Amino acid sequence: MKKVTVGIIANPESGKDIRRLIAHASVFDNMEKVNIVKRLLLIMQELGVEKVLAMPETFGIVPAALRAIGDHLSMEVEMLSMRIFGDWRDTIKAAELMKDQVNAIVVIGGDGTNRLVAKASKDVPLMPLSTGTNNVFPYMIEATIAGAAVSAIATGIVKPKEGTFKTKRIELYEDGKFKDIALIDAVTTLHSFKGSKAVWKPEYLKEIIASVASPYNIGLSSIPGILKEITEKDDMGIYVELGGEKKIRAPIAPGVFKNIKVKEARILELNEEIKLKTSPSLLALDGERETEMKGEITAKITRNGPRVIDYKKTLKIAAERGFFNY
Repeated sequence: MKKVTVGIIANPESGKDIRRLIAHASVFDNMEKVNIVKRLLLIMQELGVEKVLAMPETFGIVPAALRAIGDHLSMEVEMLSMRIFGDWRDTIKAAELMKDQVNAIVVIGGDGTNRLVAKASKDVPLMPLSTGTNNVFPYMIEATIAGAAVSAIATGIVKPKEGTFKTKRIELYEDGKFKDIALIDAVTTLHSFKGSKAVWKPEYLKEIIASVASPYNIGLSSIPGILKEITEKDDMGIYVELGGEKKIRAPIAPGVFKNIKVKEARILELNEEIKLKTSPSLLALDGERETEMKGEITAKITRNGPRVIDYKKTLKIAAERGFFNY
């Protein structure tokens, strides 16, 4: 019989990009990620998870947590057998290896990390924990609560159809062929190279498509969010073209409001295709310069995003079913 298994993908680079230098973002150090993993492991062991599959990475977050816990952990923890590159390839490979072996995956990172996991994890329930710079997609919650919700889903006390929801994503096409995705925002830019990947200069931004937008989030999705709030539950998105007469200020990086000029803004219905005007372009996906496109660029927002655990709903159901009784 298959063991109740949870995957852990902890990105050692999240929370450390150049926005610590050019803006005022705080550093989320790896020792705090070690502490998060410690709490996750202890809670999941207590609540019925039998095995953890973890992504190996350059810092050794999970091994450090295991050393700190010592003899207090009896649950099986296995590091995936994979080559380590120290970049995005590790995250995608780990998600690919985990997807058929785990009941849920805990993702420790920001929007960019979760985007990579979403590209490879199929329909495995995700618990995204925020440790990045742009943190619209992941939860900002205590690891103890996250571990409890993951355990309830992984053990089957709460079925995925009861305690999870399908998120939106932005699908990008080049000359009609599927090219890439973003979870929160896709932005055409005038950048000519990836460099540090982070995007913080408004003069390089041309068009924004956002699946989630609000004035109370940090990052490029805050620009359309100033104009219209769109939540994860809304079956719509928003398109904004920059460079016009309307003047707004938006928090595109921690501690930084930038002056932005807006030319056009309109709501996009779910599955509505839109042709982008800026081509060729180096697109910023979920806040990072990622994908170059030179042909006709089209995009649409769908409900084909990853399945995410609704921790409040899950824990409410779990409590009603006696999950926390002893």
